[in-house]
Amino acid sequence: MPTKNNYSALTKKLLLFLTAVGKELISTLELLNDLHNYRNFYLWDGLPQVDEFKKLRDEKILRVTIQALKRRQYIKAKKIGKRLMFYLTDKGKMACLTEQLRQTKPNSKKFYTVVIFDIPESERLARRQLRWLLRQGNFIKLQQSVWASKTDTYELISKLVKDLKLQPWVNIFYATGFLNPHTPS
Repeated sequence: MPTKNNYSALTKKLLLFLTAVGKELISTLELLNDLHNYRNFYLWDGLPQVDEFKKLRDEKILRVTIQALKRRQYIKAKKIGKRLMFYLTDKGKMACLTEQLRQTKPNSKKFYTVVIFDIPESERLARRQLRWLLRQGNFIKLQQSVWASKTDTYELISKLVKDLKLQPWVNIFYATGFLNPHTPS
């Protein structure tokens, strides 16, 4: 009768075998896919020709993507010497920040990030941007100018406040609990 150690050794061997077979199967499937999609290139000059075509296709995708970002005014290009340099516009920075806020994970220590602000009417646009970004970052409005989130967004919101030059009117805290039973979810 087989022992537990025999099963364990057999299991490890079987897993190693399946891993090796799986990698080979994936390589074979990729080759079949390439043969299907790039048949003429394989017949013409083999694998190097297919690799060159894929590289050109990737470069084309990159060019099209850059043009779309420029058209939407997320980036601007500037030629310095022989190099073309790209940089984010303010709209691009906000889009990146928004995406970072959306992808932020919940705080593991059960802290809330709390943002309290009292931005004057003269800075209306900045206040609207801050509120919009807080909504995008899954913050919950507790009161008119008090927002909280279970995500760990303290650093991102701090950066935003500095970029918008709102430090005199915005406070950001870590909090562990609220008296109000309607705490942010």
